Amino acid sequence: MKLRYTIKIALVSLLFLAGLTNAGNDKKVILNLKLTKPPVATRQLGPAIFFNKEVLKKLDVKEGYPVKVEHDGKVEYLRVYFFFGDSNEFAIRKEYTGKLGVVNGFNVLAIQKATPEEAGITPKPIEFKVENYKGDLSKWNGYAFGAPHGDCDNETGAVVKRVAENYGIPATAAYGCRVSYRGIWYDCNRPLMKLPKPGNRGVYPERQWNKAAEKKYQIYQDSVWANSKLKFGKRFKMFCSFHGHDLTVKLPDGKRIQRPVIEGIGVGFTKNELRRIKKFYYRITPELYENPPAIYFGNLPEDLVYEYEGVKLNFFYSGLGTRTYGSLRSDLVENALHLETPDNMRLGEEVQKKTAKLLFELYSFIRDSIFTARKSQPVPQVVNKPVDLNAKKIIPAGEFIMGAPAGKGWSAEHPQHRVYLDQYAIDVYEVTNLQFANYLNEALKKNEIVVQNGIVKNAKDTTQKYFLTKTYSPFSQIEFNSNAFSVVKGKEYFPVIYVTYYGAKAYAKHYGEDLPTEAEWEKAASWAGGKKYFFATSKDTMTEQDANFEDSGDPFEGAEIPCTTPVGFYKTASPYGVKDMSGNVWEWCSDNYVYGYYRTIKDSVVFNPKGPESSTMKTIRGGAWNTEPFVTRATMRLGINPNTALVNLGFRCVKRTNGKLKDEK
Repeated sequence: MKLRYTIKIALVSLLFLAGLTNAGNDKKVILNLKLTKPPVATRQLGPAIFFNKEVLKKLDVKEGYPVKVEHDGKVEYLRVYFFFGDSNEFAIRKEYTGKLGVVNGFNVLAIQKATPEEAGITPKPIEFKVENYKGDLSKWNGYAFGAPHGDCDNETGAVVKRVAENYGIPATAAYGCRVSYRGIWYDCNRPLMKLPKPGNRGVYPERQWNKAAEKKYQIYQDSVWANSKLKFGKRFKMFCSFHGHDLTVKLPDGKRIQRPVIEGIGVGFTKNELRRIKKFYYRITPELYENPPAIYFGNLPEDLVYEYEGVKLNFFYSGLGTRTYGSLRSDLVENALHLETPDNMRLGEEVQKKTAKLLFELYSFIRDSIFTARKSQPVPQVVNKPVDLNAKKIIPAGEFIMGAPAGKGWSAEHPQHRVYLDQYAIDVYEVTNLQFANYLNEALKKNEIVVQNGIVKNAKDTTQKYFLTKTYSPFSQIEFNSNAFSVVKGKEYFPVIYVTYYGAKAYAKHYGEDLPTEAEWEKAASWAGGKKYFFATSKDTMTEQDANFEDSGDPFEGAEIPCTTPVGFYKTASPYGVKDMSGNVWEWCSDNYVYGYYRTIKDSVVFNPKGPESSTMKTIRGGAWNTEPFVTRATMRLGINPNTALVNLGFRCVKRTNGKLKDEK
């Protein structure tokens, strides 16, 4: 028995080596390799077969190009890729194992180069690229589509290309952004990536901000804008970020399938407008699809939980990062849709034609019906100065419960844990344009800052941005002229925006203060003598009368962005009397940001926590004027790069002391 086994191994080795000696020409190469599991997250590669890099090199076939694969009289044309298996292993996507009749263990394969015409499949090499599809700007000026993951979202790029070619709406698609099993995971929707694991076997779940991701995001963004020829200060009237999802649902019979739904987010639309878009969608889709997917919008409270086949499902894709610091930011788009679509809307030439027609019809309806029905701009409001812009509230020393209760919020807010904080004082109001402009003028006189092309920077380290003036960003509310900073008339008492973490930190240090830690921010926003409130308004629910959020109907909404309200505009306050901690603008905290940081906390009580030791991101809190009410909850946390300046991001300060403080009225 041992002799027969030795002979078999020797024969396998000879077959393998013999096969490799034939590589380098178009003749068949015979390989005897062991079948192993295919890499994860390779769906976007389509019909694919995987070899060790050494084998692939000796086959002399370019990665992503088709080959003819024969086994036991069966033939399939597949794209060839390398993976991190052993040199005597190969892998193949599950749907092709049956077609070729390969089995667990060793299989003798005949491999031969094939032309795309012969194979009937186009090459799909793994490389980052962006393609622009021209449209008719005379008809669709300021309207566009984008597919930031045109291949890894399974043919989203092909769909938006059809929209441009068939209906004249400009479109852009990025390819080669995500190949997770190879440690490639760039998000062209926003400047984030997941870092490779050791040995490049996949990627870590934690998203990080780095220069490579920022560069790829910028290439995609610049391509989208250049394709539509938008000038400085002009936003897209309408933009759609088109995606595919892999959400599944487990049915009562135990079968798991992809959810046959669209999950969407709207930017710049009222709730009633989104409901009208849904109604139009349901009216036209029966003409296009045999079983049209249902559509849900995360902006609509009734869509946050829905049912399929009797199974209750939670809305999953919020698009929050994309709307906050990515391609759907309000200073880039006036109105936008982020659509996550199922495979049955994208896979196959005929269904792609139908989906392209659907997207065209949606755009036509939005342009000709939604936009034309809108009312005129709001009447300008008289803004009064708060009694004391520098007012502070004392937050007494003691314990509180940090994080969201089980079943509420996102996993980044779980689990709840006990935190002890020393006494500190926190600003009643968000820092205003007037206060920040005064600081900039003082810092300029002391040569602490420089202004380059409208960007305020740290004079000692110009890689640190502090602030974007109106010269650089047309929606900024602070100007720089003749070596002095001034506030746009009427905007003195609105919260400052377009300030980076470094700028907020420098402001606080200038006045002997600091930015709040996440714990300090959350306690001031939500805690009251043993009770924790969901929102920073001393309430567990949110209404239009409580705070400034998306579609809240305040008198400043609908004006030229930002649609902030003056600080202290609302009567509501946190349990400690702090204003605008829910909504208006996001606020910088001093902590590094790690999504799952709370899960690493082991202490029964954490004393004066300062957050994770390292990260490429800093934490922001509180939601803003252009986020839905749910996002303005007191436990919501998000991370962005400290050098980022946004149209909906500001800050407030804290002062720490061991002595007695008095509330400053």
